[in-house]
Order: sequence, then C-alpha cells, then structure tokens
Amino acid sequence: MADIYDTFRDIGIIPVVAIEDASKAADLAHALVKGGLPASEVTFRTACAAEAIEAMIKAEPNMLVGAGTVLNVEQAEKAVKAGAKFIVSPGYNPDVVDWCIKNNVPTMPGISNPSEITACINKGVTHLKLFPAERKGGYKIIDDFGGPFPQCTFMPTGGVTTENVGEYAKRKNILCMGGTWMVKKPLIEGCKWDEITQICKDAVKAMHSFKIEHVGINTKDEDDANKVADEFALFGLTKKVGNSSIFSSDAIEVMKGKGRGTCGHLSVLCNNIERALAYLKQFGFNPVAGTEKWMGKEGASPLKVVYLDKEVGGFAIHLKRA
Repeated sequence: MADIYDTFRDIGIIPVVAIEDASKAADLAHALVKGGLPASEVTFRTACAAEAIEAMIKAEPNMLVGAGTVLNVEQAEKAVKAGAKFIVSPGYNPDVVDWCIKNNVPTMPGISNPSEITACINKGVTHLKLFPAERKGGYKIIDDFGGPFPQCTFMPTGGVTTENVGEYAKRKNILCMGGTWMVKKPLIEGCKWDEITQICKDAVKAMHSFKIEHVGINTKDEDDANKVADEFALFGLTKKVGNSSIFSSDAIEVMKGKGRGTCGHLSVLCNNIERALAYLKQFGFNPVAGTEKWMGKEGASPLKVVYLDKEVGGFAIHLKRA
C-alpha cells in the first residue's frame, strides 16, 4: 500500500468526480491526464459510478482511479470489482475500514475531529480524509492535528480551490488535496474537455507555486566575488559576506569561485520538493544524489533542498521548500 500513497502525494490533487453518464468517462479521463492530474475519485453518488470507474481505467490504464462517497461494504465491493484502486469515505465507517484492511485495499476514511482520528489510528489507518475541509477549519486545523497526531497525513476535500491549494500543498502532513472545481457537473455534461484540461493545468501550477528565490552567480575567486558584489552595491543592494558566497540583498548570491552550473544557479522555491520532483521527472529533470538537505532526520523527513541534474540557460537549479 505504501507505493499508492506515494502516488497520491506525487499527483497532489485528486479530482473528485460525480458523473451521471458513463459514456463521458473516457473523455474525462483523457482530459484529466492531459491536464497533469492522472487520478480520479469517482463518487458513488450516481448510479453509474462503477461503470465510470471501469471506463476511465480502460481509457487511461496508468491512471489512479478509485471510489469516493463509499458508505457501506457493498459499495466498496462493487467499486473494487470495477477496478477501483482505493476507497474514500466521507466519514468513518468501521465496517468499511475493516473490509478494506482485510482485502488489502487502500482506504482513506473521512474524519473531522480527534475522536475519529483516534478510532482510525486504532485500526492502523493513518491516511485520512478531512471533510468538509474548509468548513472544519481548512489547513489551520490540519496544522493543529499535526501536534497530537504526527503519524497521520490528510487529504482535505471540500472548499479546496486553485486560490488556496498552494497553502494546503505546503503542509507536510497533507498527503494530497481532493477537489471538484476542475470537474464541475456543467463542464462534464457540456463535454468541455479542453476547459477541464486547462483548469487542471492551472491547479497544478498553483499547487507547486514555483518561484525564484535568488540567483547565484559564479566568479573566479573571492576577490572577483567582492568586485561583483561591490558593483551591485552601487544599485543599493546590501552586501553580506558569508563563508562561500556574498549576498547582494536576498535576491543575488555571488559565489566565491566556480559553483554549480555553467554560469551559476537559481534557487527555486516550491511547496513540496518530493511532489515537484515527480512532476519535473516527466520533463527530464532528476535530483542530484548527495545534494539533499532534509527538514529533519535524513530519509525520514521531507526534503528541504536538492539540486537538479539539468541546467536552464546555463544555470543549475536547486529546489528549496518554501
């Protein structure tokens, strides 16, 4: 099960789909994958949910498709028979949780308070859905849950949008976010596949929130670095000397020699480095082993900094968690 939860994290946003016509499921699957969100939680709010799950998987075999709004064991069985890879419920149903554990089906039961979280932990389930997220306190309550329940990660659903998804994405105890805004009923009924794809792309962009933090400039040696920094000072940029570099304000780092990159490096902020690495891999970028820095214990906590193995315009890139 561990691998599938890594996939949840890497995708980041799980579209929550309520589909009335299963004949539209394949086109919807293509639109989501094209938009960078190869996943779907198909809710059992409609009669054709199982049929839609089957159609989406057939159309996009590598897509992560599961079932949502699963209220009882019968629905869970029906969903898994159709090919669902995971089960999500709006609340905590011990019968559904027990069935999923028995049948080795990943599940995220819905919770909204510490008692429900404790009940899930007692079952050995620590990946949980917060619903309805915004009405229950959003990412702020998830921050609060992080203290007493450090072993848990959450999928907030309900009220998550392009405007606030970045705030959710930067929380280290948030596994992924669930959302309906890219698959609203009128978009599906109107076959607005290109529009759905664009909304997904905008959501992915907001989730990562890539931003240049500073530019690193390579020089020949320390004397050369001081000369460059002094010239920047003419523009009112404050000079701050460090061991290996000189910062001219917070935006420019002048290296005391040849650092990474032909010309230097760019420090790029993002909300979650592991998720960003999964996204960038499809474009040929991979982490450079040995450049990792961790937020806590090495290998057991989120990455704080890592370099990528490809340059852009002569500049090496290092990702930094915002």
